Amino acid sequence: MMMVKNKVATKEKISSGGCMIKYSVLILIILALFILILPLVMPPLPPPPLMLLFVPVFIMLLLFFIAFSPSTKVPNMSSRSVVS
Repeated sequence: MMMVKNKVATKEKISSGGCMIKYSVLILIILALFILILPLVMPPLPPPPLMLLFVPVFIMLLLFFIAFSPSTKVPNMSSRSVVS
């Protein structure tokens, strides 16, 4: 009786996982269709202001600065070495 319940539970997990994959693939296909069709339907937009075009560049520079700046936290080192 216990093995039958385990097989049913395993089969439900597998089928629900397959259903989740089907839904995610369906959502990705719908998004891809929107990306392909919407530019053809939407009216053309005017170009953004020049300063707005530099916002991603400023964000990238800020992230590089943060990534390569030295850490202000001093590492926890003991002054004597322990030899075993």
